[in-house]
Amino acid sequence: MRRSRTLFLAALAVTTLTAGTSGIAAPATDIPTLATQTTEEGQTVIYDRYTWQRRELDKRLPVTEPWPDDFKIGATLQRYKLDTPPIPATLPLPARIMTDVYLVNAEPNLVYLIDAGADGLVLVDPGLTMTVPAILKNVEKLGFSPSQIKWVINTHAHFDHSMADAAFQKLGAKILVGRPDVAAVEKGTYVTGKYAFPALTKGVYPTLKVDWPVDDGEELKLGNKTFVAIATPGHTPGSTCYWLTIDGKNILFGGDTILFDYRLGANLPSFADAQAYFTSLKKLAFYGLYPNTTRWDVLLPGHGTMVLDRAYMDVLKGYQQVELNMTDNTQVQALPFATDNYRKLMFGRP
Repeated sequence: MRRSRTLFLAALAVTTLTAGTSGIAAPATDIPTLATQTTEEGQTVIYDRYTWQRRELDKRLPVTEPWPDDFKIGATLQRYKLDTPPIPATLPLPARIMTDVYLVNAEPNLVYLIDAGADGLVLVDPGLTMTVPAILKNVEKLGFSPSQIKWVINTHAHFDHSMADAAFQKLGAKILVGRPDVAAVEKGTYVTGKYAFPALTKGVYPTLKVDWPVDDGEELKLGNKTFVAIATPGHTPGSTCYWLTIDGKNILFGGDTILFDYRLGANLPSFADAQAYFTSLKKLAFYGLYPNTTRWDVLLPGHGTMVLDRAYMDVLKGYQQVELNMTDNTQVQALPFATDNYRKLMFGRP
């Protein structure tokens, strides 16, 4: 914990030193775009290595053979020549995802930066306090000033997504949190994971006063961008997805509510509600069907693989998976790779 406290103080020092920066910086023009792959279902995605390796192993490992745990999976990956994949171990940072949307951190969660014009920048899920210096450095590499970060949107109040809120608030950003999760951020209640993971959060999770409690359906006009808040309780009581349209594409910032290809946020009884989770996924799957259909194009989740087209497929898969779990009265699986249903579905695919 001594190292974590040191990193936290370093992060605060960085924010203090940078807060005085003045002027409006312009985005750099030489920022690389992340490499994409096409799945066997025709989706364009930005894979993370963890997901790619396990999906490919699912296609090769006979269902009758036990799935190896993560501590022993290396040998199995090597057997199927998946130990040196075409996917980099870490994503190059910073990088452009699409117009006005950038990736500025990838571990332990994906942190997104959105250019909202002359009024400033939006940060989605700031992550851990100790990653703040790297995020600020990546913001500068993009050609922006950290002082331009005016809004920080939280998809939920778990520590791996929201611990850095206080550091960015000191920088001058307003902190936005789904209303039912506000107490978690302000008082450090169990939803933050303080009690689920005390060794990781003790003495390092700074609380703060939330600037903007967000309600379901609220339109957030942040600079030249308008985000629509979609309350999706289940992973936490205040989990909220955000809908943003750029270049005619409907982008869903899914947090840990919905991830790529049947992968879901952990549904641990200590902080989650399976029935609420099911209702929220149904809401996303059929969101806006009347009077106007909202077809999800892009999924930018809290972890793992990013989806650049046909994201509605992942929303439907998540809904169907939880519906099956609820019907069978079985535990919702956050990582599908080792489940019998997923393995049977994937085995033999090209």
